[in-house]
Amino acid sequence: MPLDRTSIAELDADTGLPAPDLPSLPDLLRDRLATCRTLPSLPAAAARVIGLARSPEPCLNDFAKIIEQDQALTMRLLALANSAFYARGTNRVTSCLDAVSRLGLDATLAAALSFGLPRTGSSDTLEYDYLWQRAIIAALSAQQLAQQLCPRETGQVFTTALIQDIGILALEAVDTNGYTERIPGVRHHEMLCETERRHYGCDHALVGAWLAVGWGVPHHLAAGIIESHGPLMDGNPRNLCLRLSCRIADSWLSPTPAQAFSNLLHQLAPLASLDIALVVSAMEDLQHRLPSMAELFEATCPPDLNSVALLAEAKELLFEQNLRLHHRLTEKQRELEALHASHVELDEQHRTDHLTRLANRPWLEKLLNHHFEGSRLSQQSLTVMFIDLDHFKRINDHYGHRFGDEVLIHFSAALDNMVRESDIAGRYGGEEFLVIMPHTRRDQAVILADRIRHYLNTQPLAQAEGEPLHVTASIGIASLEDAEFKDANAMVDAADKAMYGVKHDGRDGVAHYKE
Repeated sequence: MPLDRTSIAELDADTGLPAPDLPSLPDLLRDRLATCRTLPSLPAAAARVIGLARSPEPCLNDFAKIIEQDQALTMRLLALANSAFYARGTNRVTSCLDAVSRLGLDATLAAALSFGLPRTGSSDTLEYDYLWQRAIIAALSAQQLAQQLCPRETGQVFTTALIQDIGILALEAVDTNGYTERIPGVRHHEMLCETERRHYGCDHALVGAWLAVGWGVPHHLAAGIIESHGPLMDGNPRNLCLRLSCRIADSWLSPTPAQAFSNLLHQLAPLASLDIALVVSAMEDLQHRLPSMAELFEATCPPDLNSVALLAEAKELLFEQNLRLHHRLTEKQRELEALHASHVELDEQHRTDHLTRLANRPWLEKLLNHHFEGSRLSQQSLTVMFIDLDHFKRINDHYGHRFGDEVLIHFSAALDNMVRESDIAGRYGGEEFLVIMPHTRRDQAVILADRIRHYLNTQPLAQAEGEPLHVTASIGIASLEDAEFKDANAMVDAADKAMYGVKHDGRDGVAHYKE
């Protein structure tokens, strides 16, 4: 008869209460699974073991009595109890009760669960032997890691890692031809999960949890199956053991294991809470335990790798990879710096007058608008100074434009040295210059204007025909305290008007705007 199951969220094997933290399957897939007659199922003895595990106070004697009814399951349990990991130099056990006592509930469950899972299936393309190899490597790795990271959950972690991929068997059963045609192969696990989510609406981890709940597996194991395929960055030690064990298994079975482990070491670098020595220890443990565990679970023994040599090669590859990455990053940094310098240069060109290297008129107007609005809102003082070099046309006509440019360059350098750091000096056009003076009153601006006049009267701006050439300037000042200017342009016009007043009075002077 088909299994009568609805969703994971409706069942909790520990309490019998709803389990809202386990997400439901997509409706269509759930219906197909619920009516599938070829889903993996458990032998009667294994099912009774799991059923007993759900009771409030399971008794080891009861477990032993159930298991003893199945000779093959009993032999597997005895072999597991007498394996090097569980025996640890103690005497061999010969009774089912002693085996259960030595293994504990979780390992007994693992043996019972694995006992009923198929080694072959209806599909010729699904690599069952590879799946079993991966399960064994993941279980042993997870167990070794859990002994250090979450010792109280070692048994749970081992069992969960062993059955984490049972959802693949369920998907293959419910979609025999379609599944094997769509998937990229079980050896590419991340791609496999992505393909499953695209075609079925979830991956085999969720399907595996659904199947496990249907078997009556305790709720925490079903939840662990779902968590086993997440990212490494997880603060939960149990989840880290499960997820890392998957990646160790994939790396161990990779056609290029050294490169695979090198990539894994790179992924582990950001995990500050994980000591790489734990991974090394897990791999060394794998090397010794794999043959006996593969025999116990009737699987082909995974490749016999020298973990020490493998890790040494992986670290060397990682070092070379880091060197190449560092080189590429250095090159990219140089490119970025060159690009930034180019942008700075372009920005500078956009803001700067090409002859005088002072701010150009568009940039001056933009800055003045900004300071004008800010000063009005904050009721702070603001002053602008309009400077026009006297008789400059006469200089150009008599000495030439190149000589005039030299005069402009020398004056601009002097002006830039005289203004304060908070002031902005720029070329407004031709021989006209503008100085924006934030937080400055009119009387303070007059002091700067007098300094400029004194400099021009005492310092020649060029040598003309062997004689020093002195140039004077007419300077107009406008301050927010002088009038209610409607905008920044009106303020410049006021300073310009004051400057023309100086021109009218004979040039070489300073005047401020008066309404």
